[in-house]
Amino acid sequence: MSEIPTVLVVGTGLIGTSIAIGLKNAGYEVVLHDENEHALSVALAKSGAQELSNQACDLVIVATPPSAVAEVMRHALLTHPHAVVTDVSSVKATILNALSDLGSAELARVVGGHPMAGREISGAAGAQGNLFVDRPWVLTRTDFTSEATFKKVEQMVNALGAVVIERSMLDHDEAVALISHTPQVVASVLAGELVGADAGHIELAGQGIRDTIRIASSDAGLWSEILAGNAANVAERVRSVATRLGEMADAISHGNHDQIISILEKGTAGRDRLPGKHGASRVSDALVLVRLDDKPGELARLFAVAAQAEVNLEDVRIDHSLGRMTGLVELTVSIAAQSTLESALTLAGFVVIN
Repeated sequence: MSEIPTVLVVGTGLIGTSIAIGLKNAGYEVVLHDENEHALSVALAKSGAQELSNQACDLVIVATPPSAVAEVMRHALLTHPHAVVTDVSSVKATILNALSDLGSAELARVVGGHPMAGREISGAAGAQGNLFVDRPWVLTRTDFTSEATFKKVEQMVNALGAVVIERSMLDHDEAVALISHTPQVVASVLAGELVGADAGHIELAGQGIRDTIRIASSDAGLWSEILAGNAANVAERVRSVATRLGEMADAISHGNHDQIISILEKGTAGRDRLPGKHGASRVSDALVLVRLDDKPGELARLFAVAAQAEVNLEDVRIDHSLGRMTGLVELTVSIAAQSTLESALTLAGFVVIN
């Protein structure tokens, strides 16, 4: 870069601090601001950024809780009259609509943003500079956003290693209601069923329930704001899921096997629509299940066998056995490589489950 841009990040939680670390690593000058002094001090120490004083900023990134984003963006536009202003909130329409009373000159400097990345660990302590690498980052325009403004935010996103995807604010909010917000609701409701469950039942928990409720540990206060900001879209999706669950409950209770199969097959078809590695179809994958002793070096040995067989592992998941020093490793490979890997693992002494 011929001139080093100065970026102000307002809000030093997981996303804000991760942005600060990533941009510092990419050569940007980064300054931070947060009303929470403790959160700010942690973020400053972890990122190596400076605290905001009177620095002139080229770009302001608002990473506050959703309920405060619109007002913070408004303040940033007035306080930094030459800076481009963007945000990282998972809801776009309510925020950008709240700024619609501003003049065209201010709105020309606004880009809505949403990095599709995160962790269950909240706060600056969980921040990672590589959090956004190869992850989608949605950008939305106002009716007045200039090309120069959009390009400046795009360059910042590229510097973090993320992939820019442009969407309208309405399309974005409908999409995240389906693929992000409703899954959070479903996971939280299902996890809530465990609270009063018999301890003996919970002892039997396997990877299925763990996978399904993984995101239920997310910050409740933050998510209440996100859901409120996208209320109409999320409510519609949640009601749709509730209706389908009701239909399944009726089919099970009445022994309607044809309907049960139909609902399950529709679920399989929906899952297969999700893109796999590099956007490839998931239906081109196969699963290889291996029982693995829970001892040092076994997982590394398994990977070495796969490498020697010249089989690329697309994904790896481990389910630990209850009360036994073994685990079940699920390896995702291409269909063409399945038999090769199974043979190589068997020859190496691993137990392949067919």
